[in-house]
Amino acid sequence: MKSLKLLSLLSLVIMAPSLKAELKLKPFETDGCTMFADGTYSKPGLWKHCCTEHDLRYWFGGSENDMDQADLRLRSCVEKAAGANWGYVIYTGVRAGHHSPIKNKYQWNWGWEVAREKKPLTPAEVGYVITELRSMSVEDVNIDNFIKVNFP
Repeated sequence: MKSLKLLSLLSLVIMAPSLKAELKLKPFETDGCTMFADGTYSKPGLWKHCCTEHDLRYWFGGSENDMDQADLRLRSCVEKAAGANWGYVIYTGVRAGHHSPIKNKYQWNWGWEVAREKKPLTPAEVGYVITELRSMSVEDVNIDNFIKVNFP
């Protein structure tokens, strides 16, 4: 029995660094609406806040369904800011980008130090992400509202 406890403890000590590495996010950054305008010519930043929230969700990612929901929220946000046509254009561009051979660094789950599959966040990851979000100040994003929407 003692050897089993010792083996378990030894396993934890060996595994702890890799578990900690998996629960580490790179600093968040955004370029606004990647490869697209942040607004119209007459209103240059009209929907930039929508793209910033979308980038924030892509930073920590989650499942494929989470990604689909983030893309739909982007569309809805842009529609509210600038109308259905702009929402459709941006949404279609984002969805096409998922299949494009031209990639940028802001892919789904890009923020994790260790590569992560498109799968639901674990409870530990959710807790870590929420803690990270609460410690951030992101221009044009109400973090408390963002948390409520993404972690109902």
